[in-house]
Amino acid sequence: MSTGSEMQGWAVVTGASSGIGRAFARELARRGNRVLGIARRRDRLEALAREMEKQGGDVEPLAADLTTAEGLDQVVRRLAELGPVEILINNAGSATGGDFQAAPLDEELGSIRLNVEAVVTLTRAVLPGMVRSNHGAIINVASVVAFQPFPHFAVYAAAKAFVLSFTEAVAEEVKETNVRVLALCPGAARTEIDVFAHNQGLLGRLPSLDAEQITTAALRALAAGRVVEIVGWINKILVFQNRFLPRWAVRKFMGAAAKPPVRGTIQ
Repeated sequence: MSTGSEMQGWAVVTGASSGIGRAFARELARRGNRVLGIARRRDRLEALAREMEKQGGDVEPLAADLTTAEGLDQVVRRLAELGPVEILINNAGSATGGDFQAAPLDEELGSIRLNVEAVVTLTRAVLPGMVRSNHGAIINVASVVAFQPFPHFAVYAAAKAFVLSFTEAVAEEVKETNVRVLALCPGAARTEIDVFAHNQGLLGRLPSLDAEQITTAALRALAAGRVVEIVGWINKILVFQNRFLPRWAVRKFMGAAAKPPVRGTIQ
């Protein structure tokens, strides 16, 4: 699969109203894809569509809440209507934070639905068609925290660990085809999910990434046929050192690296 300017098929981007998702939607529209931009905030999606129309791009807004069965069904129905999807970006996510014993259970379960169930459902919706046509790509946005437990963000890190493992397994299953599947693992990014980039602990003092930097790295990794892409050299070092540390040491380090956020959920 190519990610160059000759791309003309449908690209589907979840969480397209801001941050990494918006950067993906803009870049893919510039490259010639028709983009289905999915998010809860219709006004922002429509603003994105108008912006890209002025630049010659094509973005179709679809307002849907992927934490609900109704929202997922709505998206799956639209995907079936589109026909072949060239690239799917499973980007939508939420970060729940705070010690688990005090966290609102409905928020934690909503995070799992968005970070896990939506990824599985939409991947399953497009993958068979990609395999039949022997063409296509899926990028699942995980995180650098997928590689270790993360106290104060227990459910979020566990969900991203699922995304990483799931993506690697599916990539191996389709390795004999021309379908590419990538787990994108950025670190703290300057987006609306700011509980990491602006954290009061050590984590907040590390360099953070911008959405365009992450998008560029992802599309470059996809073109190179990579299955896992960790964005940022500090993040790569942190993941590498986990191989040599005992699990108890990793847990203690991660528990001390970040302070629990004041807010419980940011999407």
